[in-house]
Amino acid sequence: MSSRRSTAALVLGAATVLALAGCSASGSAASSGPVTVDFWHAMAGPAATELGSLVSEYNAHNADHATVKASYQGDYAAVQTKYTAAVQSSSTPDLLMMNDVSTGFMIDSGQTVAPTSLGKVDTSAMAPAAKRYYSGKDGLAAMPFSVSVPVLYLDKALVERAGLDPKSPPTTLDQVATWAEAIHKATGAYGFSMNMADSWMLEELSASGGKPFCSPDNGRGSTKVDGVSLTSDTQVGFMTRLQSLYQDGVALNPGTDSSAMNSAFASGKVGMLMTSSGAYTTVDPDGSKSVVTTFPTTASSKDAGQVIGGNALWISGKGHSSAEQRASYDFAKWLQTPEVQAKWAKATGYLAMNTGAASTSVGKQSLADPNVAAMYRQLAADPSSTAAAGCVTGAFPTVRATVIGAFNRVVEGADVRATMRTAEKQASAQIADYNEAAGK
Repeated sequence: MSSRRSTAALVLGAATVLALAGCSASGSAASSGPVTVDFWHAMAGPAATELGSLVSEYNAHNADHATVKASYQGDYAAVQTKYTAAVQSSSTPDLLMMNDVSTGFMIDSGQTVAPTSLGKVDTSAMAPAAKRYYSGKDGLAAMPFSVSVPVLYLDKALVERAGLDPKSPPTTLDQVATWAEAIHKATGAYGFSMNMADSWMLEELSASGGKPFCSPDNGRGSTKVDGVSLTSDTQVGFMTRLQSLYQDGVALNPGTDSSAMNSAFASGKVGMLMTSSGAYTTVDPDGSKSVVTTFPTTASSKDAGQVIGGNALWISGKGHSSAEQRASYDFAKWLQTPEVQAKWAKATGYLAMNTGAASTSVGKQSLADPNVAAMYRQLAADPSSTAAAGCVTGAFPTVRATVIGAFNRVVEGADVRATMRTAEKQASAQIADYNEAAGK
């Protein structure tokens, strides 16, 4: 089965499970004595090591009332598949880590409880963009944990060889394209590359022009998402500009393997890179070769901004005792404290969602790096706009596959508006299927 079809099957299967949400047993009475919190996550590599250390630290100080048992469940797609099966078998974990684009699915599942129903959550300490992303009409739906933002990386050496000044970086996509052409002409290296694993960059470029990716209103209003927007003048404009870079050999298309793009930049084969702030420790481990600057805009708009990435912690309700829910809330709240957030950010490359992390000794050390400081400035400056809030639909994984498939045809030379109009229709049908299966 192709990855596109398997993703579609995953989401539609998950949507079918949503109809079973009411079948789970209700929470049992609170138990006495220490509680074990079953915590599923998707972290691997250094992030998994740091998470394990944090879990051990928490357990060492809370053994009298709770013990967290963390278990790796695979990447986010695998976690969602396992969670879907767990809903069917009434065996969901007490606490679940899920990525940003699964927010719609998690809300629709009806399996979790709002953190504020279990205690006071100091949302004033949260980065506003993180608070907005994980909040719905009923308030905060999950506990934000990891935050990332899209940024532009410049290879200082290649930029300077092209006669450009890295201290005055490009701020619009048109300027980025002009710089890319100059770098390619002067050095022979690729002038530009961007994440092509899914449609994430297209979503960000839409938001940076003030255009919501999903309609209506990115699903942030009272009406459910029924489609995507891919053919506004702003969107067709930036896709056409990108198409020219790929067609002229100025841009490197890394395909679905982001590691190829990261390696190319790290080895001096790409002058500029648009991807996540979380890639910093991979593309520039010692912070010496790059300049990190603000993600470029695609149109002048007061609503222009960026949609955060990362993940959040979801507390299970149905089938879980009040003691288990309270212990899950306590652990999730501890993970949001300034000291923990600062340590997590330094070890993983994510940004701290707690603004107080900047005042800790570890946070101050991280912010001494001007590249890291630039990432936090962008996060703090993100506007409270519908475009920057991001789309919320449980069909997102399927839609992303459809959109990036269409854009790959654009990269190969297909007509931009016609190709993306077809993708709009396909995405609308996929969203309609999801909404029907989910009873929306």
